[in-house]
Amino acid sequence: MPIECDYHMHTPLCQHAAGPMEAYVERGIELGLKEIGFSDHNPLPEGRGAKVRMLESELEYYVNRVQELQFQYRGKIVVRLGLELDFVEGLEDYLAAQIARYPWDYIIGSVHYFDRACEIGSWTRMYPGTADQQWIRYGEQVKKLARSGLCDIIAHLDVVKRSTKQPSSAGLDALTGALEEIARVGVCMEINTSGYRHKELNTPQPYPNLAFVEQALKLGIPLTVNSDSHAPDQVGTMFPKIEEFLRLRGGRQLCRFEKRQRSFYAL
Repeated sequence: MPIECDYHMHTPLCQHAAGPMEAYVERGIELGLKEIGFSDHNPLPEGRGAKVRMLESELEYYVNRVQELQFQYRGKIVVRLGLELDFVEGLEDYLAAQIARYPWDYIIGSVHYFDRACEIGSWTRMYPGTADQQWIRYGEQVKKLARSGLCDIIAHLDVVKRSTKQPSSAGLDALTGALEEIARVGVCMEINTSGYRHKELNTPQPYPNLAFVEQALKLGIPLTVNSDSHAPDQVGTMFPKIEEFLRLRGGRQLCRFEKRQRSFYAL
């Protein structure tokens, strides 16, 4: 069976995605997906990162729009309600309260910042320091995210490589340690295919790269495959390539989610 679900797609509410939400759904139907899920960037307090996410005043509208699509496309494709939750240490209570207000099908947890300043700019500014400092600190934040219980899916592991700084073995080991913590906690991790679209990467590759995906398989980490779409034509990006890779390495199942309960389907 092919990959059935794509749970990571954005909307114009985040201010850096384009296209009507219906177009994402229609693209999913065209590709033969059984489920798609919207997971736009969550609001943060005091205007943090306000240029790349929903506002607090827009969150309920977002939830209502997804629920409308669930009704509109019933019998054609399952539309899931998700959220991409930025993990910022020190804001755990705020994030937990935000999650509690709505009937999410899943929460995708991501690490885009190292501190509460949530500075927006180049990836080097978002992840300051030498390559090893970036990767080690990023790995520690991912571990904290995994342990927090806030999310159901860990987003785009190794996205820190977008800074283009190359780490030593110490930096790479930090990501291996994060994978081991994800496995210990038992949280799902996505294979995020948006890296195939990111020109700053020297080699087109997913997040995490395929070597880390192999480690995840060996560790028994539950997986899902997501496109991180910011436009309708990006839905399902490179899914056949990832499907082939997983099958050749013994990957036999992927995760699906409903009301924050995880189940599996055969690959």
